[in-house]
Amino acid sequence: MPEFLTNYTDITFIDKIRACLKTCDSFMWSVSFIKKAGLILLKEDIENALKRGCRGRLITSTYQNFTDIESLRTFYSLANKYNTFECHLDYDSILDKKSYEVLGYHSKGYIFTYNNKVEIIVGSSNITRFALLKNVEWDLDIVDNIDSDLYQDMCLEYESLWNQTSDLSTELIEQYTKKLFYAIEKWDMDYEFSYAKEKPNYMQRKALKELNRYRATGADKALVIAAAGSGKTYLSAFDALNFDPKKLLYVVHEGSILEKALQTFEKVFRDRVSYGLYTGTRKEIDADFLFATNISMVKSLELFDPEEFDYIIIDECHHAVADTYKKIINYFKPQFLLGLTATPERMDKDDVFSVFNNNVPFVLRLRDAIANDLVVPFKYKGIRDKFVDYGLSGSQERRLINQSVTPEHIEYIVKNIEENRTSGKLKALAFCRNRVHARMMCEALSEYYVTAYLTGDSKTGERIKAYDDLQLDEGGIEVLCTVDILNEGVDIPGVNMVLFLRPTDSSTIFIQQLGRGLRKYEGKEYVKVLDFVGNNYKRSVQVAFALSSLSNNFVLDKKLIKDLVRTNFEALDLSQYGVEIEFDEYSKETILDYIDKENFNNKVYLEQDYKNFKQYINVDHYPKHMDYLNCDCTPDLIRFMQVKMSGKKNRSYYRFLSKIEEDIPYFSNEQIDLIDYLSDMLPLVRPYEYLIFKHMINEGIEDFEDIKSLVQDELDSFNTDQYYHAVEYIKKNGHKNIQKLLNDDLKEYLLDLLEYGLTKYRLDYGEEIGFKLFNSYRKDQAQLLLCNNPADVMRGTYIYDDEIYIYAALKKDVNINEKLNYNDKFLSPTMFQWESENNIKSKKPSDRDLINSKIAHVFVRKVEDENGITQPFIYVGDGKLENPRYVEERSSLLFDISLEKELPKDLQFDFEIDFLG
Repeated sequence: MPEFLTNYTDITFIDKIRACLKTCDSFMWSVSFIKKAGLILLKEDIENALKRGCRGRLITSTYQNFTDIESLRTFYSLANKYNTFECHLDYDSILDKKSYEVLGYHSKGYIFTYNNKVEIIVGSSNITRFALLKNVEWDLDIVDNIDSDLYQDMCLEYESLWNQTSDLSTELIEQYTKKLFYAIEKWDMDYEFSYAKEKPNYMQRKALKELNRYRATGADKALVIAAAGSGKTYLSAFDALNFDPKKLLYVVHEGSILEKALQTFEKVFRDRVSYGLYTGTRKEIDADFLFATNISMVKSLELFDPEEFDYIIIDECHHAVADTYKKIINYFKPQFLLGLTATPERMDKDDVFSVFNNNVPFVLRLRDAIANDLVVPFKYKGIRDKFVDYGLSGSQERRLINQSVTPEHIEYIVKNIEENRTSGKLKALAFCRNRVHARMMCEALSEYYVTAYLTGDSKTGERIKAYDDLQLDEGGIEVLCTVDILNEGVDIPGVNMVLFLRPTDSSTIFIQQLGRGLRKYEGKEYVKVLDFVGNNYKRSVQVAFALSSLSNNFVLDKKLIKDLVRTNFEALDLSQYGVEIEFDEYSKETILDYIDKENFNNKVYLEQDYKNFKQYINVDHYPKHMDYLNCDCTPDLIRFMQVKMSGKKNRSYYRFLSKIEEDIPYFSNEQIDLIDYLSDMLPLVRPYEYLIFKHMINEGIEDFEDIKSLVQDELDSFNTDQYYHAVEYIKKNGHKNIQKLLNDDLKEYLLDLLEYGLTKYRLDYGEEIGFKLFNSYRKDQAQLLLCNNPADVMRGTYIYDDEIYIYAALKKDVNINEKLNYNDKFLSPTMFQWESENNIKSKKPSDRDLINSKIAHVFVRKVEDENGITQPFIYVGDGKLENPRYVEERSSLLFDISLEKELPKDLQFDFEIDFLG
């Protein structure tokens, strides 16, 4: 008589299994999901059965990534201990016989034999703790003759599955271990990656998932951009572990970085592979994983087969377009090429993105690294330095350096160091203006501390010794003065203080140098940053720009920057992560004074920003569009395009370069019109126009129907209406036939422009088409996204298909007619008050149109213009027009709009709204 089993019947499922194991001659189990916590309830019973001579076979699976590693190791151990036990694993091996698709392994069956009878238990119960003890499970227990048709049919099925599945082995367990740890989907997280000393953190897991996704689509190279100190080397090791190469090559330009990278890989792979260095002094060529400097490798390429390495990593890969790197990359043919960088600025005439086929699966910014506890927080203090005149430059720079090393100034620096240092040994990095300054500061500070200095001329051995001495907890260097070499890739995690002893002329360099102190270290809670702000510091606002870049949503203007400085950047909302930013009153006064005096958008200021950036990336030609992407803080390329010079907006980067007399290719007026037309769309809010032009240029295609299929292939989601609106927009502006305009120079320029626009779009929107909450939009961009005429931008309100689009300014110009100063304001973080146009009864939109509208989309900005640049609107979301009231003096309607999402705190600060209490 069949018996019904649950966890609540008199005889439970687990009781029945235990009873069968005590007396059976053999057992055959087919169980899709097994967990250690459940297996431990039966392990003793299973082993006792095997001890007394019972034969056992078990099939389990990796389906849904549920079965855990410890259970498989238990079965593997039992199989090695008892020759009467075997275990098979379904590792995606059961195929549909017709389609050859992998089938999910989902069976739960337990077969026991005794002399001439058999007991079969089939139902819902897997071997998990909840299934065995708590869940609502149904199982049917049937006792039958050993020669019954039922048993014979089950044996045939079992043997078929057994023959299709794999014998459990250490290799299979390790293979599944990697799959499980990096799986995009898994049912729970009670799994430990036991043989690696280190585990991927949250952000690294996100990057690994994206790298896997790119490889799944056929990509054989990718570039990962992550903030300094956020664990790029560990990320590459984890991804390599996921990839499982037999031979790996790790290339970097700096010997000290190389040894650190090798140590990182050892912590992840341990003794599973052999490791070797390939440098000027060591040639450990037979290692599985080879860590090489670019110079040593490029001199010895002939010693290696082009397919020698399955997986190649280029660290600090913004150097990847230098000749040595290009030779290495062009010579080898790995299965996968990974680039790592914090700032992908190009160092030669080709851009780094193209080296990696413009595959950028993951970008991690400094704010994300801080928020996710990947780096230590920083405590920044801006200190007014009355002893040094930062206005001195050029031929007067020697005076600035002499001022820096006077006894009074050195005593002032030491005083501030001592007031702000943490307990224990001082381990300070001091960034200096140039090599002479670094040497002289080192000598001057040596009266108070153990000091050393490094420059670009310092040899690798000197650098490693200095880094190690600085990190000693007792003795060794206390202050390391440096220039040229510590902007990138150097790992000195023990640093507990960063000193800026020179003016910050570039926000990019500021962020990079700040990052050198953020790496985690045992016992290190934060890093102290002392920035000595000298007199006559006209570009002191660069510090404010750099710190403001840690925000998510700000559209920077002078008023906002001043408010941020005054409030010590509280609106960045970084204090929750332990970050502190403080300017003393004198340094605040200096910075605020120059913010008032300076027009950030004048030609002199922007040209200086441009020159600093060009000098930083070290090119002898103009930086391309792609150079401005994917760095924590770079000059705003769109600002270069939008600023007015000689009374007219530039419209394009080309016109900006022309006006500052940069050496650029000559283009005709018609060619420049095309450049302007494409540049006007930046930053993109939809990709279609740029994708169309990219294929028109690359393939020479002019038929939009032929191009359509190519565009579809590039997008996960394709919107037909958006595509054909883009086609009509192109036709209307007379840019269908561009082949007659193209020459080599224009093709190179346009492809760089198009790649910039598309890459930035992917970074901003992914595959989304539509308005993104809290993103910035100009009216013409919004109209384009709505498939309307982008030239129709004169109104403040538009109604399309019962949806209203509202463009509101919180502050009106004093010279605007009072009748146009509408009463638009936030009433709360989720409530916006909006006033309609005047004379509502005689003009469209009518009051009925407004009241009957289903959704109101709200775009808000503070002011219309900032030093000649039109400011964008921020999309704050949608809601319903509620509580209409008539404003008699202006014949308008006043509404409340309840927004779906609360305004973030940084935008509350930006919009100067005081309802936080």
